[in-house]
Amino acid sequence: MSEPVTAEAAISRLPLRAAMMAAVEILLADPAALGDDTLESGLYILREKLRGAVAGPRSG
Repeated sequence: MSEPVTAEAAISRLPLRAAMMAAVEILLADPAALGDDTLESGLYILREKLRGAVAGPRSG
């Protein structure tokens, strides 16, 4: 029987941007637990940047 996969092991197998997005989403799952409004704001900004990178450049 195989060992259960930890979150760390699962994330480490993802492509870099996907791993970064997963980590940010985990941290933002309970923003109040971060106890740091600056960190929380920075994580929201990073999440939006990562989403933009996944979506690719926008034509306008």
